Formats: sequence, structure tokens, C-alpha cells
Amino acid sequence: MTSTERVGTEGAERVDVPTAVAPDTVVLRLSGISKRFGPVQANDDISIEFRAGEIHALLGENGSGKSTVLSIASGSQTPDAGTVEIAGQPLSTPSPRAAMQLGLGMAYQHLTAVAGLTVAENLYLGAPDERRPRYSQMHPWAAEQLAQYELDIHPTAPIETLSAAELQILEVVQALLSEPKVLLLDEPTTALGHADVQRLHALIRSLAQRGMGVVYVSHRLPEVLDVADRVTVLRDGASQGTYDAATMSEADVVAMMIGRPLELAFPAVATNTGDTLLRVSGLRGRRFGPVDLELGRGEIVGIAGAEGNGQVQFLRALAGVEPSRGDVTCAGKRVQLNTPPGAIRAGIILLSADRKQESIFTALSVRANATLQVLGRYARLGFVSRRRERAPVNDLVDRLRLKAASIEQPTQYLSGGNQQKVALMRPFLRGDLNVILADEPTQGVDVGARLDIYRALRDKAGEGASVLVKSSDAIELAGICDRVVVMSRGEIVDEIRRDELDESRIIAAIIGKGSTRLQEGESDDE
Repeated sequence: MTSTERVGTEGAERVDVPTAVAPDTVVLRLSGISKRFGPVQANDDISIEFRAGEIHALLGENGSGKSTVLSIASGSQTPDAGTVEIAGQPLSTPSPRAAMQLGLGMAYQHLTAVAGLTVAENLYLGAPDERRPRYSQMHPWAAEQLAQYELDIHPTAPIETLSAAELQILEVVQALLSEPKVLLLDEPTTALGHADVQRLHALIRSLAQRGMGVVYVSHRLPEVLDVADRVTVLRDGASQGTYDAATMSEADVVAMMIGRPLELAFPAVATNTGDTLLRVSGLRGRRFGPVDLELGRGEIVGIAGAEGNGQVQFLRALAGVEPSRGDVTCAGKRVQLNTPPGAIRAGIILLSADRKQESIFTALSVRANATLQVLGRYARLGFVSRRRERAPVNDLVDRLRLKAASIEQPTQYLSGGNQQKVALMRPFLRGDLNVILADEPTQGVDVGARLDIYRALRDKAGEGASVLVKSSDAIELAGICDRVVVMSRGEIVDEIRRDELDESRIIAAIIGKGSTRLQEGESDDE
């Protein structure tokens, strides 16, 4: 008979987790997995064992084969060769349902919550038949599931009202409803701030301590090495080996991921910044304000804070996407922020965190996306010349080290890091660029592409632009920025200058200032 124990994060009601699996038992075994998509060998003879009671990280650049491994393990893809065993049982007929029945849970990077439904309805829909209560008991049952993981969300809340962090944690909660023996987490911290990351790590450590195997995929190497027991590195579809995490440094992991030694260094910060280029005075908007801030020419300024304290709304207000009131001047001229064109005319460009929805047109080519805002430069008598577009776009492909079959390749077929580089091409082609507003510029991007993006932002700053970066990664902010401001409850509450700027100082400022999530609808005057 299977016994259970109750686990959870500190202070939370505890959740039933099976403990019949002995520590170190193999709960997921991949043997000789190979998979090809046309000319691309996604996986090449990969064999990995994932054990009960451990957190096992799967690492690699975009395109290394991680996603294919996860999709094969979860039954979404059928391998060309090799076998999958879950809790000692073969996954003979691959399907997500069959994998779940054998004891595998999966929390996806691309969230599976169904729009138009409530939180309770989504949990009810995602629960296995044997765990699903009567429909009349759906709401109290959902409230119990949420309470176990300290999710302060009402079961009747529409999915559309949840923040990105809440949606991500809800995805993990839904994966745990089947009481899996092995849990696959695909980029679970992409949308999480520091506090939420620590909360998630506490939960998965508790699950591992009670016998669950956790497979953890993330581009955030410091987080991985902090939480993982073992790591397996993939490169070009092949395994580079499995190692104890305690014996690995970030430099070791990166060298294996890219196939060559790499010093993890950010581009040099500015020694001197120019005169004030952007001046914000008394700016207020939905969930933020009043905010006063100045950016100098050639300066990169970071925005830190616990998720939900107005950082995103402030950044989007500067781009004219969010309504606001107050005074903003750029290059000495007042900016009309009623609509995005007002900001664009002032040379203010937003790089949205939601690049597929707001930064690029996935159906268009690399070339078309890059030149979209400056078509007049390549037109003659009202007709755009592709020949005139190609030279500057090809130059940027080389400069940003973008990986694409050609500049005519649709961006939907590029990796996340290369899609972000395409979005970055637009500021490089604008001769009137003054300010780049970068919202999570390396979200879901592998380490090699991250360094290319950091260098690109620093290059634009070196040409005289100002860059305002909102990031939930304290290491990123400490490495790339000349200074960092910290927001809490919609206001700037601290400023960290370069001489004291490091990860621990940023985190201490976020925690010490008592950052608290603003409630939706809370007045900016409150």
C-alpha cells in the first residue's frame, strides 16, 4: 500500500505526496533517445537517469535539445530510437495522459491556463479523473489546493487577472494535482521575482526531500546551481555528461554548453555619462507614481523590485502604452505620451517582455521585422527596395551574431534569443534613437545569446542612447547597469550607485524596503 507524507513551504498547509519510492530509485530513465526533425538532429543517443529525492537540472543553449528531451519524456513526442521508463514502467504508447498515469507531472514554460475560465475551473480541468471532486465542490477544493502552496488567489478569479508570476506558480500547482513521482519543470522561474523564486525553490526542495524526483530546466545558472543536486549538460543534441552540482561553477557549465571556454563577464560599464537625456517628473499611472527619474546619455539604469510593484506599468507608460500623467522630456523636448507614436517620435523605443505579442511579427521575415519602423529609408517613389534593406540587415546579423538560415526566414522559426535579437535590430537602424526601454531583455534566453544582448545594449549606450532595463535578475542588473533604482508600491525607494552595486545589495534593497504587490485597481494616489 502506498503511504503519503504531507509537505509544503514554511507556514503553509501541507500537501500529500507519495513516499513509497525509496531515495535514489530511478523514477525517470531515458535510454538511447534520438530524434530528428528533417535535417536537424535534435537528440542524438541521449541516456539520462533521474532519481527519486533529487533535483536534477537539464542545461543547454537554445537548440541544444532540452525541449525535445522534455517532450519525449512527457509523451508529447515519439522518439525515433530509444526508450522512456517512468517509475520502472515503460512508456510504450507515448502520450501525455499515459505519462501522467505512470507518475510524471509537467509544468510547461508556455503556460497551459485556459483564457476565459476561472482559477478553479482551470485546476478542475487539469486534475486527473480520480483526483477531481464533484463539480459542486470545485471551489472549496480549489481553495484548498491554492492554500497548500500559499497562493493568495481567489478560486473565482478570472485567469486574465493573474500576474505572470501567479500564472507560473499555478502551472506548477496544477502539475502536482496528479501526485507525480517525477516532476518536470520547464523554465519555471522565467516570470518570477527573487521572492517568488525562493518560494518555489523551498517547495521543490520539500518535494525532493519526501522522495519526488524533480527535473529542472532553466537558463538562470545561479538559480540552477543553488537548487540542483546534479546537472546534465546538452550541446547540439548530445549529452556532455552528468555532474554533481556542488562541483560545478557557472564558467564550467557555460564552457560545456557552448563548446569553448568563456569568461562570464559583462561589458564594461560607462566611466562617464553625458548630460541628462530623459527627465521624468511626477509621473503617475496605473499602479505607480509619483516617479522622478533622470537618465544621462550613454547610461544604463536598472529597475529592480519585487514583482507587482509598478515597474512594468512605469516602463510601459514611458512608451505611451499605459496611460499616465506628469512631465517627461527627452533631449530637451516635452514628450506626448498619450499614444505610442508620441514616444516613438521622441526616439523612445520599448522592447517588450512579451516579444511574440508586442515586439516582433512572427510571420514576417527577419528583414521585414528589422526595417518595419524605418521603411522610408529604403523606399523610392513609394516602393520599398529589398536590395537596399539587405545590406544593413545583414550587417546587423553579423554584429548581433544572430543565427538564422537567412534574413528572409520567418522569425517564428527562430529561438527565443534570436527573436530578441531581431527586436533589437530596430533601435540599431533608427538614426533618431534616444532611449531604449528594455523589459526583461533576456527572459527565456540562453547564456550565449544573453551576452550578445548585453553587448548590444552597451553598444547603443556607447553611441549616446540611454537604456532603462527592468529585470527580475539581480545578477543581470548588477552586471550591466551603471546604477539601479528600486521600486516599491509604485515609487522609487532606493538608488544604488555603481560603487556599491552587486547582487546582494540589490536583493537587500528589495527585501529591506518592504516591497509589496499592489492590488489591481489600487489608486496611484493611495
